[in-house]
Amino acid sequence: VIEALKLGQSASAIEAAIAARAWSSEKDARHAAQTLLTHDPQPVQFPSETDLEQAMLAGRVLSHAQGFRLLRAASDEFNWALDLGRIAEIWRAGCIIRSGLLDDFATALRSDMPFGHMILSSEMRDILARSIGPLRRVVAAAVLKGIPVPALSGALSWYDSLGRARGSTNLIQAQRDFFGAHGFERLDRDGKHHGNWS
Repeated sequence: VIEALKLGQSASAIEAAIAARAWSSEKDARHAAQTLLTHDPQPVQFPSETDLEQAMLAGRVLSHAQGFRLLRAASDEFNWALDLGRIAEIWRAGCIIRSGLLDDFATALRSDMPFGHMILSSEMRDILARSIGPLRRVVAAAVLKGIPVPALSGALSWYDSLGRARGSTNLIQAQRDFFGAHGFERLDRDGKHHGNWS
């Protein structure tokens, strides 16, 4: 996660997994917080087993896509000349992961990946087209029930951020203008503008 930040890459799913592991070590605090914090679970129909399976698939694709993107950035930064397709094959053959999905990753990593993003390859787009809807349903149901799913929700947020031509980061300009009069750009006019925040 630290290296991802240094290289300007998103590792939201990886960071969420690390954070969840850290949170799990605070058992006494979590037990106390359970009675101190308000939990208002909403009635929701829990997703089907198929949705759960497809949501996990989408989460795996997205987290691996972030990881391979990080490896590519490090390879470029440090002149490592990594063959990411070969790395996926090596992991498939002898790593603890050994997932058959690594074969799909190897194919995607050797194919046309617009802007260097594995999830933009046709192979990964096909998988995600089937699994993003279930991921949304699982994350939404978990949130409504008060069940933390940090890695899945982090992966979904990354996917949604990448898939929006105009994202929520435009709001940061307005926030900076509010607290520091830094100004903001507009889509309909050139130049720097300031808001009337009073």
